[in-house]
Amino acid sequence: MSKKFQLYILLLGVIVVASTLRAPLTAIGPMITEIGQALNIPKSMLGMLTTIPLIMFGIISPFVARLSRRLGMSVALMLGMIILLLGLVIRIIPNVSMLLVGTICIGIGIAIGNVILPSFVKWRFPMQMGLMTGVFTATMNLTAGIGGGASVPLSKINNGGYQYSLGFWIIFSIAGILLWMPQLRYNPKLQITEARRPIYRSKLAIAIALMMGFQSMTFYSTVTWFPDILMSYGIKQEAAGYYLMLNQFAQLPMTFIMPIVAMKMKSQRPLVFLFTGLYLIGFTALLLNHTLSIIVAMIATGLAGGAAFSLCMLFFSLRAKTTQDAIELSGFSQSVGYFVAAIGPILMGYLHGVFNSHLPSFILFFMMTMTMSIFAFISSKHQYIFD
Repeated sequence: MSKKFQLYILLLGVIVVASTLRAPLTAIGPMITEIGQALNIPKSMLGMLTTIPLIMFGIISPFVARLSRRLGMSVALMLGMIILLLGLVIRIIPNVSMLLVGTICIGIGIAIGNVILPSFVKWRFPMQMGLMTGVFTATMNLTAGIGGGASVPLSKINNGGYQYSLGFWIIFSIAGILLWMPQLRYNPKLQITEARRPIYRSKLAIAIALMMGFQSMTFYSTVTWFPDILMSYGIKQEAAGYYLMLNQFAQLPMTFIMPIVAMKMKSQRPLVFLFTGLYLIGFTALLLNHTLSIIVAMIATGLAGGAAFSLCMLFFSLRAKTTQDAIELSGFSQSVGYFVAAIGPILMGYLHGVFNSHLPSFILFFMMTMTMSIFAFISSKHQYIFD
């Protein structure tokens, strides 16, 4: 097998693995009402279907660095893909308990991939870190958009319902496992560096973790509740799914370009001002409830989300001197970050149930944006977590 062919397999493997790290969750949003009706789940509890994976991300992420040291990065990522596949299969069994068990497994599998993939890219592509970060983050957002937009049409195939919609991603998971198998031959085990202070004592690491948290809270709150907000405006379920797909596709240019641009900048603070402005424009436009303003809202919040997410992913590598530091920072940031993020979707569901209005959700959207921007501003300073 030539080195060129091996490189193509590696690139394809990274792309397909990345395709499984968001879509299984964005597929939930447009189907959330149907799932609730099919399994008799109260609307106030439906936010848990997005929140449970976030809680699992928070629990599992700190242990991924240790898992990588014991098994090696490639084997640990394969384990995550297998757990993800198991969860996707279990989730489509029409039973509330199986839905919850499958969702937990999906959360564990994605958590492992979320932590390892940025560090793997730093290790295998040290000279193309910005480009490769753009490739895998763009892939995550592309398939996230497909997950949201294709959910309702997939559910109508042979009247398969939400099982067809959610089960579709089993195909990608199997493909990811098959394509990752050749990488098991390249399986570095991270070495523990002595005489280094714990990562939670780094103020920069804490800032990156909280940036990650509020960025993720914003993302998962939007993919969970944007369709419901749109349907409250009188927009049909299928059309709401397409609007969500537009929102996810709008992230693509930013997720690809932003890491490349950011790598050339000594400070990324101008980019923070950019995505903050886009978020504020987008949420204000959605509040206006007009066809044109909704389109503006989907595009603006999509561009903002793509910029914020890809910058977070890049910081895991850019603010770390070594691969070990990168995976430690990734694990720590995603643990803290997803515990913070888990509050968003369920809190919005609770407030909607109490007030029977989405107005509190908009207040939360604006608060999340400004808080994320503060921590992003701190994280954008040119320094390392262990300077």
